[in-house]
Formats: sequence, C-alpha cells, structure tokens
Amino acid sequence: MGSFLSWNCHGIRFKLQELKGLINFFHPVCVGLQEKFLSSNNPFKLSGYNSVRKDAAATGSNHSGGVCILTSNLYPITPLTLHTSLQAVTVQVHTRSLVSLLCLFATSRCS
Repeated sequence: MGSFLSWNCHGIRFKLQELKGLINFFHPVCVGLQEKFLSSNNPFKLSGYNSVRKDAAATGSNHSGGVCILTSNLYPITPLTLHTSLQAVTVQVHTRSLVSLLCLFATSRCS
C-alpha cells in the first residue's frame, strides 16, 4: 500500500531539506505536517506532491501552528471538508483501498 509519515516539524520553511530527505528515503503516499508555521501568503510546493493545508490564524505579526497533508501525485485524492475550528485537514487517498487520513494539531494553553 505504501508508507505514511507524520511529523511535528515546528517550522517547515527551515527544515525543507530534512523533509526532502525523509521523502527520498521512505517514498510515502502521504505526509502529515503539524505546526508548519506557514500563513496563506506563503506558498508551499514540493515536486511530486499536492498539499491540502489549513494555516493557523494570524495574531498580529506572530502566528503559529497549522497543518498540511502532502499527497503523492501518483495517487488520486479527495479532500474532505471538516466543520471545525480545530487546526485539522483530512483527505481520502485512493491506493489499493480507500484510506482516510486526518492531520490534527492541538495546542495546550495555560492561563
């Protein structure tokens, strides 16, 4: 069926080479990225992969969090709509069987 990766990357822009190394080693069908620190004005493209993402809401000049599922161009996908305020995205991947994936980032806030 293929491999699936999940990574709490804590800022993908500065770890892009690490991500490419993981992809070259594992050749995953999907990669779930949490805490990617991207906003809607930051395009994020990776050759051979499509992305479904939800960026964290910007608060002033500082924003954090966000999620993304990268899917290999070799497999058709169907993005699914979630009606939630959570930082979450989900897709169905059509491999030999239908697989549904959810990528979720949860933060804990102390008062």
